Amino acid sequence: MPRISYDRPEAHPATARTITWDPSLLDTVERTLRQLCEGPAPLAIDGKAIGNGLPARLIPLTELRAILLHPSADRTTRDAAWRELITQARTYGDAWTIGCVGVALPGLRHVISTLSRATSATDRADITAEVVIGFVHALDDIDLDRPRIMLRLCRIARKAGQRARRADVVPVSPDTILRPMSAPPSGHPDLLLADAVEQGIITRFEAQLIGTTRLEDVNLTDVAEALGLGYDALRKRRSRAEARLRDAILDGRVSTKIHDSMSDPAF
Repeated sequence: MPRISYDRPEAHPATARTITWDPSLLDTVERTLRQLCEGPAPLAIDGKAIGNGLPARLIPLTELRAILLHPSADRTTRDAAWRELITQARTYGDAWTIGCVGVALPGLRHVISTLSRATSATDRADITAEVVIGFVHALDDIDLDRPRIMLRLCRIARKAGQRARRADVVPVSPDTILRPMSAPPSGHPDLLLADAVEQGIITRFEAQLIGTTRLEDVNLTDVAEALGLGYDALRKRRSRAEARLRDAILDGRVSTKIHDSMSDPAF
């Protein structure tokens, strides 16, 4: 399983900037988006090339967000803009992924506010992290040919936040999860992770997280720093994923049978 990579300085001049994260994740995303949209080469989409009612010029993403929130922006305009944003994020990552989260902030704030009612500050931070991670993960898989792209992204992000709100985090030691993964006839742990992803038991991000920190011996603190997330939030995410994976192993739902999806370079 490959390690997670986050550094693509060639994607956009702004990606070479050092991005620091504080506990207020959404506020940091907002500040970072504004930084990316400053200067002579702002992060922008070409409204002339996209059409569908967008201004026929380069549109910085901060301005694009305001345009898409305006009542005059219809579904066709919003879908066209989001199709371009996600295509750029899939192609270049980094700054464009942050850009997608930044443009989606009003919707994500509403989702998080709804899910965080009557919760502690710690729980709100966990829910926020899960919603953002769920949204970012969905950028890779969302069907761009179907309508209402942003609405579907927010629904996926909401489900991720709901799992964080409902879950009781059960500590799972490396031995607990890796012993059944290593014992015959289980075979190679990567195959179990791939099968669990295919069945929807864990997400691809969670499989990468488990594989990177459990199988490749990468420190979770280093991964949290690279992602710009709090260590505790990431630890809880991994713990919940491992608990689901453990249960799936014990009841026989997950095996090492090889699927066509194993040819996917993500694994």
